[in-house]
Amino acid sequence: MIAVLDKSHDLTDIEKDMIIGYRARGGSISETAAFMKCSPSAVVNVYNNWKNQEGVQSRRTNCGEPRAINDRGERRLRRLVKSDRCATVDTLTAQMNQQCTRKLSRTTVQRTLLCIGLHSRRLISAPMFTSVHRKKHHAFALQHKH
Repeated sequence: MIAVLDKSHDLTDIEKDMIIGYRARGGSISETAAFMKCSPSAVVNVYNNWKNQEGVQSRRTNCGEPRAINDRGERRLRRLVKSDRCATVDTLTAQMNQQCTRKLSRTTVQRTLLCIGLHSRRLISAPMFTSVHRKKHHAFALQHKH
């Protein structure tokens, strides 16, 4: 019986190199698995990845659902925000959904905006003071100080 490693355990680079060497020397899949004390599917995956020059991928990187907004989508979202600084999350979501095959939720767009460092700000309507206004304002304040 073959002792199989934990499913959560990834093979080290040394173990992968040993599998590749054993298989390249002519060892069968089952012999290599028995020698390395791992599953035959792990041997097949490591050897095929090496043969195709893709490199061995960790199972942990492939966990979960793919991202709804990839890097290209993030750049598009950033351009939309820069073109209209006063746009709300709802309008940005509608604009993103116009050209996306996968419909995005408001929460996804909002979370992505936070991740790329774009935080919401509230516009404050404040009077525009010129230097003349400041001088008059200061004179008024001094005159009515008491």
